[in-house]
Amino acid sequence: MSEAVKPQRLALMHLFWWFMFAQGGVIAALLIPVHVLVQGILGPLGIVPVVDRHYDTWVSVLGNPLVKLYLLVLIAFPFFHFAHRLRYLLVDFGVPAAKSVPAQVVFYGGAVVVTLVTVYILLTTVPI
Repeated sequence: MSEAVKPQRLALMHLFWWFMFAQGGVIAALLIPVHVLVQGILGPLGIVPVVDRHYDTWVSVLGNPLVKLYLLVLIAFPFFHFAHRLRYLLVDFGVPAAKSVPAQVVFYGGAVVVTLVTVYILLTTVPI
């Protein structure tokens, strides 16, 4: 019975990492360019109101939980995309260690660490 459960469990983990990869790709392709356009180009030109570099503005914006969620998504998902892409790039180059469990721990664990650090910073910067 335990032998039949193991492949299903591995398939679910594979599905989870592919989901994180796909979402990270969508966010990296759509949200980041829009964010750069609005915050980096249209804002300084005075076309749209954006967050400036003053402390009061940052505190008022980061106090909003939706902004914190947006920043978490904007930062975390592309890191999972990067980890998955880099791992499979090494697999395609023929590096046999890239298929091993320690390599998965390094790549995906790095993305988890970045996510946890982002959550910590967002939760401790300005209270909700």
